[in-house]
Amino acid sequence: MRWLYRIFFLLSIIGLAILAALPYLPKIEREVAHFCQTWKLIREGQGIVDTLEDPEPKTDEAAVDRGRSLIPPNTLNLEIVSTDPTEDSFILEARRRGKEDPTAAMDWLQSQHSGSERLRGMLEVVALWAAEDSESALLWLESNAQGLARLETLNNGVELWAERNPTEASEWIDGMANDGSKAIAAKALVAKWAQAEPSVAAEWVAALPDGPVQEKAKEALVKSWVMQDAKAASVWALAEAEFNGDYELLGETIREFSKQSPEEAESFVRDLGEANYSEIAVTSLVMGRAEEDPAATAEWLVKMAPTDPIYSDEYTNELMQIWAESDSIAASEWLSTQNPGQQRDAAISGFSESILRYEPEVAAVWASTISDADRRMKQLGHNVGIWAGTQPAEALDWVQTAELEPAVRTHLANLISGD
Repeated sequence: MRWLYRIFFLLSIIGLAILAALPYLPKIEREVAHFCQTWKLIREGQGIVDTLEDPEPKTDEAAVDRGRSLIPPNTLNLEIVSTDPTEDSFILEARRRGKEDPTAAMDWLQSQHSGSERLRGMLEVVALWAAEDSESALLWLESNAQGLARLETLNNGVELWAERNPTEASEWIDGMANDGSKAIAAKALVAKWAQAEPSVAAEWVAALPDGPVQEKAKEALVKSWVMQDAKAASVWALAEAEFNGDYELLGETIREFSKQSPEEAESFVRDLGEANYSEIAVTSLVMGRAEEDPAATAEWLVKMAPTDPIYSDEYTNELMQIWAESDSIAASEWLSTQNPGQQRDAAISGFSESILRYEPEVAAVWASTISDADRRMKQLGHNVGIWAGTQPAEALDWVQTAELEPAVRTHLANLISGD
């Protein structure tokens, strides 16, 4: 009996040892494999050092090699994981549910706490669902989604559908209730559609009933189309201005047109002749050119003859408002070299208006140099009035010490005091 007890005791110890070693088996296996590989290399006559990096110091030539760099993460094909494991697990769960049953997945997401995670999850499910059945996905969104999630996911779903079949998407949108959701869907569709078939998209927009939905669709059409073909978009906007009185769309297209091709845009504007929207067109032309290259635009305006059909002193006002916002130093340097006159007065008004929020005293000093007395009084009154609203003491001190006509000083002082 004693020998049985000893055997049982020995087997128990062996079993416990095996159980204790189980967690380390993978590591042990790797070590054994490494040992076997090393022993094989030794038996074949290769030193361990030969398989590793040379331990000897590099030569001077190698030491001065500066061509090495860290391997970028993309080269390693590492998966970037969010630092927030809760967020990752939530999105992964949304994707899993979306693949199995998108309707149930959306119901589950809506039952979760509100916030960016829920919205992200809904966008993920919409992407999966719309790839298989866009109409069912959008029908569910239209009937069940609420709040911001409804608008964002509806927009996302329509964009995906528009990439594959914009005609089907347009027919579906036609049947939607006439509200803000329909406007969101129409904008998403047209923005995508115009990238491939702008004229077809324009026909669909024209067929929409007059109202907010059509207005939003037109805006989206113009913004997308003008980036593909600015001239064609401008021609379409011109027709809208002529037949529907929508001058704002024409201004937007010409503004972008002038950035892309100022000479061609100028030719287009000149062809408008004496139309009642020509002033809007020229102003948009000037603004677009000023945003792209204000210095060149300034020289273009100065060289334009007063007899030119599109000439106006006031266009330098638009130019300087834009130029001063982007580079007030360069704008002021150019302005200081201009000869007195109506064009310079208009430029000073625009410049002082632009810098008024940042440098009210400088704006007032510039306004005081306007040559036309009436315009000078009007601009000074405006500038000093705005300045006094935030810094009345400083504004009054400037008025009392600046080189102003007595009548102008009295008028501005009364304006500050409220008399």
